[in-house]
Amino acid sequence: MTGEPVISPDSSDKPARPRIMVVDDELGFRELAVFEFEARGYQVVTARDGQEAVLKAGNKDIDVVISDMAMPKLGGLDTLTALKNLDPKVEVIMATGFATLENAVESMKRGAYDFITKPFQIDDLARLVSRALEKRRLSLKVDELKEINRFKSEFLANMSHELRTPMNAILGYTSLHLDRIYGPVNEKQAEALKRVEAGGKNLLQLINGILDLSKLAAGRMPVYLEDFSLRDLIAEVITMMECLSGAKNLKLTAAIPADVRIRSDKTKLKQILINLINNAIKFTSEGGVSLDLVRTPGTSRLTLRVRDTGIGIKAEDIPQLFQEFKQLDASSTRQYGGTGLGLVISRKFAQLLGGDVNVESVPGSGSTFSIDLPLESERPALSETGLFQPAAADSKKKVFMAIDDDPEVLALLRDSLQGTGYEFAGALSAAEGIALARRLKPFAITLDIMMPHQDGWSALQILKNDAELRSIPVIILSITDNKSLGYALGVTDYLIKPFDRGELLGKLKALERGCKPGDGRGACTVLVADEERATADYLRETLAAEGYSVDTAVTGREALQKMAGAPPDVLFLNLTLPEVSGFEVMEAVEKDPKLKNTLIFVLTAKHLTTQEMEQLQKRAEVIIQKSSRDLKDILAQVQRKLVKIDGFNKCGGEGG
Repeated sequence: MTGEPVISPDSSDKPARPRIMVVDDELGFRELAVFEFEARGYQVVTARDGQEAVLKAGNKDIDVVISDMAMPKLGGLDTLTALKNLDPKVEVIMATGFATLENAVESMKRGAYDFITKPFQIDDLARLVSRALEKRRLSLKVDELKEINRFKSEFLANMSHELRTPMNAILGYTSLHLDRIYGPVNEKQAEALKRVEAGGKNLLQLINGILDLSKLAAGRMPVYLEDFSLRDLIAEVITMMECLSGAKNLKLTAAIPADVRIRSDKTKLKQILINLINNAIKFTSEGGVSLDLVRTPGTSRLTLRVRDTGIGIKAEDIPQLFQEFKQLDASSTRQYGGTGLGLVISRKFAQLLGGDVNVESVPGSGSTFSIDLPLESERPALSETGLFQPAAADSKKKVFMAIDDDPEVLALLRDSLQGTGYEFAGALSAAEGIALARRLKPFAITLDIMMPHQDGWSALQILKNDAELRSIPVIILSITDNKSLGYALGVTDYLIKPFDRGELLGKLKALERGCKPGDGRGACTVLVADEERATADYLRETLAAEGYSVDTAVTGREALQKMAGAPPDVLFLNLTLPEVSGFEVMEAVEKDPKLKNTLIFVLTAKHLTTQEMEQLQKRAEVIIQKSSRDLKDILAQVQRKLVKIDGFNKCGGEGG
């Protein structure tokens, strides 16, 4: 072999194959890696040491690097740092025969995708490479989508500003014409000019609404707090709106005590009131519109209520009121006009001020819109976290917090918790998340690993070293699969993206029932060793929904390997496993002191002899004949047994 082998790129008429780099001072390993990964369809570049790797990476577009830890000239950790400086998106897998927890933690801190210990199976390494490539692909795609979204937002904001300037000019000159500044205007001309003015005002309102929505969506809407008299503000709004109510012969009234002062954003509260009163007038033809204030003694909040005697709203239509560009039906658009943005912006403004807007209505009798606000609003941080902060404190709800640099993940988590009784809070950086955790003291935290500036491992160490925060359960939620490191650093549980909503809710449910981290694992760990997929899947899904952390194995050998890496709390064991039988697995469990506390539930369709039954009863908690029961019966018996076992309530059981 002459020189370092390089697999030639594909021809230009085919998609480029992924390019990986293997950095190792052992020629044999480099040659093996080239052979194996070439066979899997990759382009492979090799380097003898870190210096050569950095040089080659600067000249080639590398997707994934497999790097040794101990090398001459430039060590693995320094090579990792240099490669990430060249391309922050490159994924680096550290492979070494000198594995220590310190090396693993330092590697992850410096941005490694994962850490694998030699000797390893080449298939295991190939799986890591495949996952790393998928993460890189998704990361690049996210960057692309973020860039597109940024261009859209900038375009929307710029266009809104650009459109407002000529619209203001049109409205200004129209008003001057109506005031006869430029000469006489006859009746027909005046009518036409009034229509131009009305249309222009509607268009300007739409432009302003779109601009506000774009700022709110980006979490960039500024809040300016000041102390002011609520009565004075409302008097100003009523004076403005009387022309609209008077034109329809509607009575507009307000009853506000004189001594109420509030600290909030005056302009935004004024806009909320204008939107709600304007809506009330629009949909009322007889009667009137009233505004009053309700205060609950002993609280620091107030409620402003806008009531009308209009057409009312059907109960099933109320959720649509706060959706962008939505009106309840086409006929209302034709009859009453509007864009459907006013109520959306009003609610988002109220939430930005620490409150909310709600509605009660009876069709044919009118509606009441309530604005709930604190007497003193807190200034929200002007960051991308924006609308991921809790809208308002609710002592009845547990706060669940997520730290992730991807706003789409935070939005997905927030939506996943709707209707579950949890209050959601999110942060897009480790620093923001730690500050938010200190303020909110959440019930549980999910933590991403791969974040810029400060990664999840660093955030985890800060959380666990803080006396006020260390007891909060932390669940890693990451595309990086490094459970052993996570458990070693004290996480309660570990989920791989994309997460399953049912599994997440199951883990939260288990935490509510009092699960505590024991040996680094939060939820009870269960291994289902059964070659029958239907049984294994049913047990996995059902137990996961109850808060257990469930893994499966389809052979006896796989079960032993998984138990060696992470001893489970419970083992469901089929006796007729391939490769290594269930009886042999039982013998291995008996001999391994690390597995002495593992509970064994034997599930078998085999007809057992008296001798076999006696052998199993020495170690198994329960022996269940599959053939005589359906899966629901099996699960019911298992759950009853778990509840009866002394001390097993640590895993979420209800007794013990």
